[in-house]
Amino acid sequence: MNSYVEKLDAPVKELNALAIKNIETLTELQLKTIQDNATVGLESIKSASAITDLEGLQSFLTDQAEVAKQMAEGIFANARTVAELSQGYADEAKEIAETSLKAVK
Repeated sequence: MNSYVEKLDAPVKELNALAIKNIETLTELQLKTIQDNATVGLESIKSASAITDLEGLQSFLTDQAEVAKQMAEGIFANARTVAELSQGYADEAKEIAETSLKAVK
């Protein structure tokens, strides 16, 4: 009975470690995104407050279009990273489960 429990204990620990690793990666991604967005927001406020004429407004609006494009690219990159992370988690969890089932039989 003890060996059966021990055989199940290892995969549970592996799955927990895998989950923790993924949570850490997602948290790092979120924190970086928050920091990047805060920086962009502050820079936009600084730029907007420096507008003194029509030419400055046009320049600001042009710059904001580029900022929006870069932010959209960042969103897509983050979505791709999350999808890859999710797929990797699923693949590794499946491998752990299959290995543990073979060990129990």
